[in-house]
Amino acid sequence: MHVYALFVLLCFIGGTTWAFQKIGLTNSLPLWSAGMRFTIAGLLISILLSIQKKYIISKELITLSILNGLMYFAIPFGTVYWAGQYLSSGLISILAASISIFLLLLNKLFKGIPATTTQKIGVLLSIIGMIVVFGNQLSIKASLIEGTAMSFVILAMFGSAFITIQVQQRIQDIPILTFNSFSMLSGGFVLLLSSLFLEHGNRTFSGISLVALLYLAIVGSVLGLWINMYLLKSWHISRATMHLFVSPVLALYVGFVFLGELLSQNIYIGTVFILTGVFLINRKKQEGGSSHVQTQTSGYHMSK
Repeated sequence: MHVYALFVLLCFIGGTTWAFQKIGLTNSLPLWSAGMRFTIAGLLISILLSIQKKYIISKELITLSILNGLMYFAIPFGTVYWAGQYLSSGLISILAASISIFLLLLNKLFKGIPATTTQKIGVLLSIIGMIVVFGNQLSIKASLIEGTAMSFVILAMFGSAFITIQVQQRIQDIPILTFNSFSMLSGGFVLLLSSLFLEHGNRTFSGISLVALLYLAIVGSVLGLWINMYLLKSWHISRATMHLFVSPVLALYVGFVFLGELLSQNIYIGTVFILTGVFLINRKKQEGGSSHVQTQTSGYHMSK
């Protein structure tokens, strides 16, 4: 049962990180804020490992962590923040959910581990639920820049799914915490460097923006990443990534409770679709008479 408790906690963390990004970092530079978030998280893990004398470095670790930092942190977050200038947050949430589909396809291609029919239906229902929830934000002007932004977000999600599968195949041979710290540090460095060239404005944090930054770094990145890694060690990838559907919708309910934001009928209906999809994805029974779902031997995945 503790695994399910961790999953619920991960969904809550994901939902609150969306809220904290909205509340505390609205007036901050997007790329700079994301870069600082991952840099702080990476440094905290590095300091902890150094104190415990468990900081283990190898050539393979450095190479893989740099690639992961680029494809899992820098490019996806940078792309999403950039696309946010032209696309609604709801549309971006739905496009970002495509990572679950890419993960299922690549998991089958590279590791030969298919999702069950029930899990596929669950993913489809969850995506439908996302569309229902954020349907009022799906207006598209069919302009070139909007089409480009949508394409970049989808490509970034494909790249994130690809590197996740590659990491899963190698993760047992490298120290995961050192790998995570190097990944976040390299991704954060790229985001900070990009910000210096592409963004102009205030780069300091104070008050609520500082609280939001620290929460995103410590809870959203360090704790959220650890829970992700733990879940993927025993769950099929479709189950371990269910939070990608739940967290954005949960953020709307967090906004209702703490910010007084209104909830529409579409949100309630979409939530039913998503929870039904999550239930189907989480079913243990495998078609063909097997009593359990095939599981991953190790894993790692992203939290927003």
